[in-house]
Amino acid sequence: MGKGDALVSKIQKLCSQVAAYELGDAMAALDIQDQLQDLVGVLSFKPGLERLVNLTRYLIPVAQALTHPTTETQALKILSELTEGLELYLTNRMSGKTFGDAIRKYQKELRGFANKESVQTVSPSVDVQSALQNQVPYDTLDKSIESEDRGSENESPYLSDYFSGIIEDIKLLEQFYTEAQEHLEEAQATLVELEYDATNKELINTIFRDFHTIKGSSAFLGLKNIEETAHAVEDLLAIVRDGKLNLNKELIDLIFRGMELLKILLDTMHTNGYDKTAMAASFRIINIYPYIRLFQRIKEQYSHKKIGEILAEDGKIEPATLQLVLQKQRETDKKVGEILIEENIARPEDVVEALKKQNSQANRIKKSGIVKVSNEKLNTLIDIVGELVINQSMVKQELFGLQVSEATERSITQLESITTTIKNLVLSMGMVPIAEIFNKLRVVARNTAEELGKSVYLELKGEDTELDRNVIETIYEPLMHLIRNSIDHGIERSDIRAQRGKNRLGRILLSAEHKGSGIEIVVEDDGQGIDPDVVLKKALEKGLVKRDELGKLSQKDVFSLLFLPGFSTAEQVTNVSGRGVGLDVVKKNLDSIHGRVEVSSELGKGTRFTIKLPLTLAIIEGFVTRVGDNKYVFPFSSIEEIKVIKKDELFQNDEDSEAMIFHRGLHIPVLYAHKVFRESWEEPKDCMLLSLLFSFDQSHYCVVVDELIGKQEIVVKSMSQTILQNCGFFSGGTIFGDGSIGFVVDMQGFLEALK
Repeated sequence: MGKGDALVSKIQKLCSQVAAYELGDAMAALDIQDQLQDLVGVLSFKPGLERLVNLTRYLIPVAQALTHPTTETQALKILSELTEGLELYLTNRMSGKTFGDAIRKYQKELRGFANKESVQTVSPSVDVQSALQNQVPYDTLDKSIESEDRGSENESPYLSDYFSGIIEDIKLLEQFYTEAQEHLEEAQATLVELEYDATNKELINTIFRDFHTIKGSSAFLGLKNIEETAHAVEDLLAIVRDGKLNLNKELIDLIFRGMELLKILLDTMHTNGYDKTAMAASFRIINIYPYIRLFQRIKEQYSHKKIGEILAEDGKIEPATLQLVLQKQRETDKKVGEILIEENIARPEDVVEALKKQNSQANRIKKSGIVKVSNEKLNTLIDIVGELVINQSMVKQELFGLQVSEATERSITQLESITTTIKNLVLSMGMVPIAEIFNKLRVVARNTAEELGKSVYLELKGEDTELDRNVIETIYEPLMHLIRNSIDHGIERSDIRAQRGKNRLGRILLSAEHKGSGIEIVVEDDGQGIDPDVVLKKALEKGLVKRDELGKLSQKDVFSLLFLPGFSTAEQVTNVSGRGVGLDVVKKNLDSIHGRVEVSSELGKGTRFTIKLPLTLAIIEGFVTRVGDNKYVFPFSSIEEIKVIKKDELFQNDEDSEAMIFHRGLHIPVLYAHKVFRESWEEPKDCMLLSLLFSFDQSHYCVVVDELIGKQEIVVKSMSQTILQNCGFFSGGTIFGDGSIGFVVDMQGFLEALK
């Protein structure tokens, strides 16, 4: 892959879901629908890919047809062929003409699925009918797939006329705002009571009525986003009210999230003075569909289909006949199945088959058993598994080069496989979704915004990303300070934003995603940005930099001053800022878990903090080298390639500058590892230098070592704080299979030591 890697990755995930689909798996069908809808969102804002957007829109109703037994097989066949073709086309393994032929083969079926009423429940952000009316031929598909950028992810998910129905009566809108706030306050108090009395029917009915009223009133006023959100929560409560789902802590938290979203939407109305145009512009920033899809998924998961419904869907009885049978059932105590058999409306074997389907649905929604284990026991288990990995490596090392029987070799291979499986399983047990702290930060953002009198929407992405629980425990405080910092220093007051031509509603994006062997967490705001001149002025006042050093500082160096203890650009001390402890805490906590933070900012447009963390603190993939008399392990994820440098490839711009090489169109500095590690150095007699080429912080480096040993899984052992303080370029130590000790290199510390 190359350009468009992220896009191709999404399509490959879709192909995997379709390939793994088993007939009758309703949850898997929903997952495929969600993936297609996400794909439409990514493709919609990429120039040159309009035809692929239309194709993806056609496939959504096909995926919905998977939930209908009569259309499931044909729908799966179409999805399998066209999603595979899409992947092949985007990875340049199929021509546009061949792909176009495959699409035209199913053109009639695609139109048929999209026109069926039973499969038209598409999210409002996906306009299938529009795609049908503006159908384009696929034999001239564009061949350019542009690389995915973050801007497209931030575009509005709503159609152009979605907010056109909002009324322009300010008095009515203001009255609705007041009444809706009262209903939400009542619902919140009721929900708290339900935590202690989850089966109280009266309390459930009360909160149901609150959301029903908000839904109805917002629909009358043309506030479709508020109507849809309230409707989703109402549907969830209806399942609880009907006894199909018990109210638990997780479900209550989910309803609270829906209430929080409604409060943000209502505050947006108030912030914009109930002006229709201004409200619509702010509403477009707030994406309600991730929450609605979550509510819908739970509703689908916990809705038990009745025997009559299953038989009608399978075409065994007519819907009109089913209504007559249901009427008879109300007059007697008999079950629907009994009446159908007695009246010779359905065959006994059809009723039995419907009962089996009903039972299989119930089995699929059963929760898996969960056993809680203390952190102490889990930490001990991870340590023991680390020792197991080391010992397995030692056994393999001892047998290396010896003449062993085929049975012994097979046993060693099996031991290695079992050890790897246990290691992966135990490490996964220590991983928890970052949603645990993201949900807390939502409250932090709201409280901080209220305290400062600002209107802010916090958008969350990647809540399902899993992180080592030890990292999770440490990362909350840094993220809390970054969120508060963004609201206080970044986001302007609503009136100032309006004067600057910005939306009155401030937006902060908090996202997490896997990047290589680590995790990348982003806190990005659309505020006023960081003024480097202000930062330098404060740094001079506090004596952190000298005046003659100012010209030598890059923008990255200037922004790094923000993380120094006691540094603050606030003019006065408040409850939120001014004490100079916020970003200092961020740096300190991240250092403790071998993480780092990068800052980028554009004055007047916003600031982006990017936190990069290791996936786990226990076992990493490393590349082992020898420098002097000791072994050193570099993170494998940062290494781009291995290069043998000839002496005549080295050059210097002047006497004082470091040596460089010209490689693949880049001038790359050559760094000698022995200088950092304080090891002895003997220049090779053949004038050939062994080196590792690294990519780090968007820069390239060439590190010269004495010997290249190879890639290994490394069990990271903690080192004493005294050693780490004196040698900040180590993140830990390790024990190799031969019993020797090595040092795990922290790349950021390594480069700082060279400076």
